[in-house]
Amino acid sequence: MELVPVTDDNPDAISVFLNLGKDYLSDPPLGERERFLESILARQGELDRWLLLLRTGDEYIGFVHVKIDKDERLGWGFILEFYVVPNRRRLGWGRRLFDLSAKILQNRSVKHIWLLANPASEPFWQSLGFRETGETDRETGQKIMIKST
Repeated sequence: MELVPVTDDNPDAISVFLNLGKDYLSDPPLGERERFLESILARQGELDRWLLLLRTGDEYIGFVHVKIDKDERLGWGFILEFYVVPNRRRLGWGRRLFDLSAKILQNRSVKHIWLLANPASEPFWQSLGFRETGETDRETGQKIMIKST
């Protein structure tokens, strides 16, 4: 198992991310989906931001997009996007992906992590020790959840 960075100099990783991202964002129309995924790629290379693919053997099974927040919760880790392919869920891969992501943030002195959770994902995040803050994101309506590392 390894994390593979998605960077401008790795076209294969970019292609894998775009393919996984189409499944991750199945609701919006294709054009909107593609613009959103391209906006994530455009932000790579920024300081304290990572887009990482999870690979086991020769199979890519998910990705995570994390950063150190410089806006809303200064110095906190922020999980922007998190995805494990459906046939690999409930097998511990999500926990492993989170643990590896959290380690990257902890190595940069992050003490707290936050994210926006949709109703379907809340039980997963709670199983990892995240708790609800009572706040919701104004734009998406998703619950804000936090965890201390």
